[in-house]
This record gives sequence, C-alpha cells and structure tokens, in this order.
Amino acid sequence: MKKFLPLLLLLLPCFVFGQGTAPMDPAQAGSSQSEVQGTPPVPQPGTVAQVKKLVKHEINDAIMGKHYPSLDNWQPLTPKQKFETFLNHTYSPRTFAGAGIDAVRDKLHAGDREYERGSAGLAQHYGVELGTSETDIFFERFLFPTLLRQDPRYFRNPDLPFFRRALYSISRVIITHSDSGHATFNGSKVLGGAASQALADLYVPGQSQGMGPIRDRVTFDLLRDAGFNLLHEFWPDIRHKLFHR
Repeated sequence: MKKFLPLLLLLLPCFVFGQGTAPMDPAQAGSSQSEVQGTPPVPQPGTVAQVKKLVKHEINDAIMGKHYPSLDNWQPLTPKQKFETFLNHTYSPRTFAGAGIDAVRDKLHAGDREYERGSAGLAQHYGVELGTSETDIFFERFLFPTLLRQDPRYFRNPDLPFFRRALYSISRVIITHSDSGHATFNGSKVLGGAASQALADLYVPGQSQGMGPIRDRVTFDLLRDAGFNLLHEFWPDIRHKLFHR
C-alpha cells in the first residue's frame, strides 16, 4: 500500500479539478453512457480505509514525538533508505499540514478564474498543493539528496541553550549534513523546491511562470519549513510536560 500511496496523492489534483467542472449543458444531457464512463474512477473503500489508517498512525506517532531523532543518533543513509524516507513523508502529518498552509496562501493571493469560489475553490487549491507537496518530497527527500549526497532528515539538538537551539532549528532549512558527516549548504531543499515549482508550472491551471514564482515559492517554503523545524525541535519537550512521557 505504501508504494502506491505517492501515486494516488500525485493524481489528486486531476481528480479534484475533475470534480469541480461546470454543470453539463442541457443540450448534452442526453449524451451516451459511454461518455459518462470516462469520468475519474472513485477510490475503492478498502484503499481509502488503508490511507486513513496510515495517516492516523502517523498523527499518533507525531503527537507522541516518535519522529524526532536526536543529532547524537545521526548515521548516513543509503539511496534505498532515502527512498524509504521519501515514501514515509508522503503520508506524514507535516505533508498534509504544509499543503493546507500553501492552499490558504494561494487562496488569499490568487485570483485565477480556473478555480471555483468558496470552499470548492479552497479544496481545489488544496488538491493541487498536496500534489505539488508530493513532488517536493520526491525531489527534496530522495532525488537531490541522492545526487548531492546529502541527508534529507531533520535532527534535533536538545543539548543547546534555548536561543541557540531555536537558531539551530531555523538554520537547518539552509544547512544540512553531507553523507560524509560535514555541515553543508542544503542544496537538496532549495533545488528541490525550485524544480517542483518549475514542474507545477506545466500542469497547474492559471499558474504564472518564470523565475519570480519559483523564487517566491522557494522563499515561502523555507520560511514554512523553518516553522516546522521549530515545532520538531521543541514539541517533544512540550509533549513531555503535557503527557508526562
């Protein structure tokens, strides 16, 4: 199931826009059933249940702080392990939350007529952003880390004083570990975000193109991910005080 989940999420924008089409003209109401059969297939209940189960499991693990390794536990990843990291992030709470943040941002700033208004338009934005997020993950967690020999993971550093620790967590969006263990520029995240935005230009309705949107997307993603890093860094401490575990 985990192997096919990224494909399902990548196809979600097409499914969302397929559901958001305008009503059929009355003159076309008598069209043959063969045309109706060309509509996107509805996911099987078993598949939906498995996806919900995976997402619920990831949310529970996130609440209990099980996905926040310490810097002391760092070990380089093989290409196969980086691919597994990509697969794991396709259904992580961070991916869905990040797509939601991006969708709200797009809804507030975009005036594309390609999207419907109200909640339907927000759902369309979310479907597109979730598909774009999955592309981001592929580039940032597997492809570029493998090519550049970098580690795509975030590691906590709880031994630092509070302000240095906060600065450390924010800086990880531009600094990461190389496979040799040295600190290096996080080219995987920057180039991955740029490549994902360039690819989105080809299929997102009403998407403006050029270096401007790519720069804006990368900048916004870095700021968003810096916030996620702060959450990853300090949430286990907050969890300990809240749940006493």
